[in-house]
Amino acid sequence: MRKLLSILGCLAVLLAVGREGLAQTTVYLKPAEALKLIFKNSQEVLKEDHPVTAEVRRQAAEALKYDLPKDLYAFYIGKTDGRIDGYAVIDEQVGKVQPITFVTKISPEGRVDAVEVMVYRESHGGEVASRRFLNQFKQKDLNNELRLHGDIVNISGATLSSHALVVGVKRALVLWRIFYGKS
Repeated sequence: MRKLLSILGCLAVLLAVGREGLAQTTVYLKPAEALKLIFKNSQEVLKEDHPVTAEVRRQAAEALKYDLPKDLYAFYIGKTDGRIDGYAVIDEQVGKVQPITFVTKISPEGRVDAVEVMVYRESHGGEVASRRFLNQFKQKDLNNELRLHGDIVNISGATLSSHALVVGVKRALVLWRIFYGKS
């Protein structure tokens, strides 16, 4: 009887916590590691903070069809011999319940050079950190569709996480265009 009560107690706790409560945080890259990886050929990496002004918010909302979730975005600029190698932004986007932290590297021409998942916090869907999924973003720009079932194929069982990265990468490209690109 005692054993049955113990098992029922454990089951009650598991049901109360729910599936999302069992999520494990997987840290793939710390910020310094992510920047070193994506700017491995750059001589220096500079950080520029960009406050989200009313005009930035308006332009972003027009392109994204939603309001920006933050009031400040930090961009990192890789340079070699004074020449810009690329730009990067570290951001987060909620998957099913938890935020996914990722970095997007953008070329001086405004195309995605790389996407890396830095921290994954959900119980399922961590396959979005795979090369097979992330490589789909390479060379995409704002002229591409950038949506699931369009030019990005989701991972079965990780549709919400896949969608989160599509949303986040598109946001990075829109912010790059606002801060550095030509309209």
